[in-house]
Amino acid sequence: MVRPMRRLTLNMVAFRADPEDASRSLSASNRQDEIGIAETELARMQHELRAALTQKTRLAALGVAVSKISHDLRNILATAQLISERLAGSSDPRVRQILPRLVASIDRAIALCTQSLKFGRAEEPPPRRSVVALAPLVDEVGESLALRADGPVRWRNQVANGLSVDADRDQLFRVLVNLGRNALQAIEVDGEISVSAWREGSGILIDVADSGGGLSNAAREHLFEPFRGGARAGGIGLGLAIARDLVRAHGGDIALVETGPRGTRFRLRLPARQTGMANPD
Repeated sequence: MVRPMRRLTLNMVAFRADPEDASRSLSASNRQDEIGIAETELARMQHELRAALTQKTRLAALGVAVSKISHDLRNILATAQLISERLAGSSDPRVRQILPRLVASIDRAIALCTQSLKFGRAEEPPPRRSVVALAPLVDEVGESLALRADGPVRWRNQVANGLSVDADRDQLFRVLVNLGRNALQAIEVDGEISVSAWREGSGILIDVADSGGGLSNAAREHLFEPFRGGARAGGIGLGLAIARDLVRAHGGDIALVETGPRGTRFRLRLPARQTGMANPD
């Protein structure tokens, strides 16, 4: 017992000195007793820890890159904002009709870049909740995705007029855009994306469904994990992770209801604001 325990102890000391060095990981023996179990579990723990440290290093590098991109992108968007302000004086009715949506989209992008530059902030700002008319918001999401009711990929707004939700409008917009974009990428040529909603108790349920080919088993296993839960081949899995974080900040949640050859359906649950909860300003 002394020799194998000494080997385990020396390995733990060496691994602690440099856990990212693969050569310091323990090679488990073929023992079938308690010492063999300890060797196997230690080797597995070292492997998982080294993988986590590697991912952390890569995420830190990615964070630096995102900060640089956000800084430059914010400057570009600021120029676009100035141009859009000049267009406000146009007498063309088509320009005047489209301009408010363009300005709102640029403002959202600038705000998102500004938040990304706040280094070390790991959480989204708390939701600034208000009563939001849901049907017009869903129309706006479809327009931002360049989808319409008669296009090759049809956008179906099945939300009843007059239905409202107590939520942060901009954050809910981001949630629906992320789900809509994932649905759009799941449809190869022809299909439809539908958004429906109904009241349940004091809260609201919102379904986003597509007619794509469904999610793979690998995608379902890590569905809401950033950089692991890509809903499609080549995806990085951030959209669903961000959507879940935003919905949970409202006290709700998001879940996969069904997926298969006939399509995929996600459901958002947004409860009413609790009595006495302040609206952060």
